[in-house]
Amino acid sequence: MTKIFALTTRGLESISAAEIAELEGVSITETSYRRIAAECSGPLAPLLTLRTVDDIYLDLDHWDGVFHTRDMLAQFNAWSDHLDVQQAAAEIRNVRPIPEKLIFSISVSFIGKRNYTADEVKLAVADSITFTHGWTYTPDDREANLNIRVFIEHEEAYIGVRLGSHAQHERLYKMVERPGALKPTVAAAMLRLVDVQAGQRLLDPCCGSGTILIEAALMGASVQGGDNDPDAVKATLQNMKDAEVQGQVEQWDARVLPLRDGSNKRIVTNLPWGRQTFVNEELGSFYTQVCGEMERIIAAEGRIAILTSTPHLLHFNYLQLIQSLEISLFGQNPTISIYGTTR
Repeated sequence: MTKIFALTTRGLESISAAEIAELEGVSITETSYRRIAAECSGPLAPLLTLRTVDDIYLDLDHWDGVFHTRDMLAQFNAWSDHLDVQQAAAEIRNVRPIPEKLIFSISVSFIGKRNYTADEVKLAVADSITFTHGWTYTPDDREANLNIRVFIEHEEAYIGVRLGSHAQHERLYKMVERPGALKPTVAAAMLRLVDVQAGQRLLDPCCGSGTILIEAALMGASVQGGDNDPDAVKATLQNMKDAEVQGQVEQWDARVLPLRDGSNKRIVTNLPWGRQTFVNEELGSFYTQVCGEMERIIAAEGRIAILTSTPHLLHFNYLQLIQSLEISLFGQNPTISIYGTTR
C-alpha cells in the first residue's frame, strides 16, 4: 500500500477527492485544506490522469511541531536526514524514467507568518538531502528530475515527492496564454460540477485562450465557443491544435450569440471579472445580456457553470441557483455558480 497526497485549489477539495476516489485501488484517508491524503494498492501511473488536482505526491513524512521561530531551520535539516527519498525514487521509476544521478528541486508553502522564508526552508532541506544521498540541488524546478514538496499547515508539515515530471496543473497545451486565462484544474472541476459527459454539447461563450473547451474536448465532449477578441480566438485555436482536440471556435459577441434556442445541454464559462480582463462597458449590463443569451440557448434540464468574482451580477429569469462554491484563485476569491433550468 503506497501513501500519497494531492494538493488542489482551495475550495475544490471535495471535487478533487471525488475524482481521486474513482481510481481503482485508491481510498481517501483524509481531506483537509488544499490537501487530500489517500492510499493506493495498485499501480501509480493512473494518478497522473487526474485533472482537478494541482499535483500528486508520494507521501514521505509528516512533521509535527512546526513553529514560526527561526530555530526551526535546524530542525528541518535534522528531520530531512530521515527522509526515505531513495525508496520514493525507486517507486517513481516504475512510472517514468529518472536518472541514477538525480537533480532535485524543492517547493515550500506555508500558512501564517513565519520568522523564516520559504527559500530558507528549501536550503535547510536541500543541504540534508545533498549530504545524505549525494543528489544535486537546483532552485529551478524545470531543471530537476524530482521535486520534493514541503507543505506546512499551521504546526504540521507534509513532505512528499512529486510523482510526475511536472506539476499536474501545468498542461502542455497551455502554450499561448491570455490575460485572465483560467487555471486548467479549475476548468476541469467546473466541468465535473455540471457532469459533462462524452458526446455532450458544451459551450463556452467567452472562451479566452480555450482552457474550458480543451478540458471538455479531452473528456470527449463536442465543444463550441467564441470570444469577441480575435487574438483570443487565435490563441484558442493554437492551444486546441497543441492539445490535439477539435471544436468550433469563432469570433462573436457573447451578448448576441448565433445559436438556436435550447441548443446546448452544458454551458461552462469564465466570465470577465472586470479587474481580470477589460470589458468595454459597464460590467453589470454586460453580465445581464450574456446571462440572457445563456438562458435562451440552454436546453431543458441543462446546467450552467460560471466563474466570476462578482456573482451578484448574474441574473436569470428562469434558472435557479443550484450550488455556489467559493475558491481561491490568483489572490482573489471568485465563486463558481451552478444554475439549472426548470423549463
